[in-house]
Amino acid sequence: MASTPTRAVNLTRQLIAIRATLPTATGRVRRGELDCLMCIRPSPASQVYTVRLLYRHGRRPRITVTDPQLTLRPDAHALPHVYAGDELCLYYPGEWRHDMLLSATILPWIAEWLIHYELWLISGHWVGGGSGYTYIGTQDPGCVQQATKPEAA
Repeated sequence: MASTPTRAVNLTRQLIAIRATLPTATGRVRRGELDCLMCIRPSPASQVYTVRLLYRHGRRPRITVTDPQLTLRPDAHALPHVYAGDELCLYYPGEWRHDMLLSATILPWIAEWLIHYELWLISGHWVGGGSGYTYIGTQDPGCVQQATKPEAA
């Protein structure tokens, strides 16, 4: 039995849902792309992060932290669990679909990523799960995971 194809959520509806979740979010839909800026505080003990979300149907949402600049630990060469350009890697391929609301999926995943980032800054260990691979090619890139030294037994 053939499955019914799902429809992508309209970009204006996505922006309305984001603003309903985060009333201070600003954004617009222009030329088929949603461009949204929002402030996210992942926990009461966390700082406030300004996050930019760019999304176009048929592509993955691109998430970057614009303020404060994400910093590295002294022993790190790269941020963990990001795409090229320090775009946050939030989910496994296929876990997010265009028929899902960004406000119900991507926004909570951003907050979760930021909490794991703060813990990584303190401990040096990424506990946010995910895959540790690097992709070089023209398709959707995989997360760039910092290579770590194997722990002594």
